[in-house]
Amino acid sequence: MLRLVTIIISALAAVLVPVAAFPTMAVDPAPSPLNPPLVGFSFSPAALPPGADAEQALAQLLTAVQPDLVRLPVYWSTVAPAATSLDYSEIDQLIKTIQVHNARKGSRRAEVVLVVGARNLVFPEVHLPAWLETRDEHKLETLLKTVEYRRYLETTFRRYAALPLLRAWQVENEPLDNASLNDVTNGALPASMVRAEVDLLRSIDLVHQVVVTTFNSSHVALDVAGSGPLGWLYTHLPGAKPAGHPAQALTMGDTLGLDLYVVTESTPLDVTTASTRIAWKEEALDYWESQARKHGRALWVAELQASPWYGTTGFTIEDLISSALAYRGHGVSVYLLWGVENWLESPAWLQAGTQAATLLRQR
Repeated sequence: MLRLVTIIISALAAVLVPVAAFPTMAVDPAPSPLNPPLVGFSFSPAALPPGADAEQALAQLLTAVQPDLVRLPVYWSTVAPAATSLDYSEIDQLIKTIQVHNARKGSRRAEVVLVVGARNLVFPEVHLPAWLETRDEHKLETLLKTVEYRRYLETTFRRYAALPLLRAWQVENEPLDNASLNDVTNGALPASMVRAEVDLLRSIDLVHQVVVTTFNSSHVALDVAGSGPLGWLYTHLPGAKPAGHPAQALTMGDTLGLDLYVVTESTPLDVTTASTRIAWKEEALDYWESQARKHGRALWVAELQASPWYGTTGFTIEDLISSALAYRGHGVSVYLLWGVENWLESPAWLQAGTQAATLLRQR
């Protein structure tokens, strides 16, 4: 009986999802996918071992991988050492490192994607200044309704809007998905707040595209069902649950950025193999590319798992190469590899990552 109910709900959700999941239609037609796509990586000083030289690490990765894009976080926690001051020296040095790389003869020119927001790259995903009092507040959105946060956002947007290396902005990181930090028990941001930040950015910069990211369910069938009007019912049924917010994130910027992970703490290998999960993610790319195109958006793979998840094993070099082979094409304009900081400790992973980048550029 339960199986029959699940089948019926899935069918209804598949029929009803277009109206419910995509309330905002884009006016302009979707841009054609870039051919060849741009391939690069995310880089964060927070992902390096304590005491590591971030500029040297980035320079090494730039030389080895020769990326088209580097995604860099502009952490509020770093930029705002005090409530009344802003210091961009760390991010400026990383940008300068890329400029030096680009000036070197024979280097592939790299551009940057700047991630701005308290929701940002690297665990715990919520990065707040030390001076911000969080003890008695349990919603991140409340902590961000401050003059200081608005100043950080607006100043950052204005500072880098005319940067020649800037390719795109990312507003927050997986903002609709839950995350927590200390006493902040609800780190998800409401859609209205994310839209307001995107509007603020567009009031300053109408030239560069805006990316909003999320992850998706283990299988696209769960995405479709969970985005439908009966999606709430799935939280009460046994078995796999819908995850992420791709349908909602799709409507917020110019570009949907999907984060694709196949072996994590929540997706152990004793449940499903990595190769099966890679195949499922490949199916998801086809589905979400079609939805993005219908709504005038581009599709990026904003985070492509390219090293083992923190504290886990099981994702291998072979899985990285298999992922690159499976995900290339599918109407994706940009692929950003995730976990490249770990490659610096392993020549084998660094070589595999370089190979994966080459494969992804091949349609």
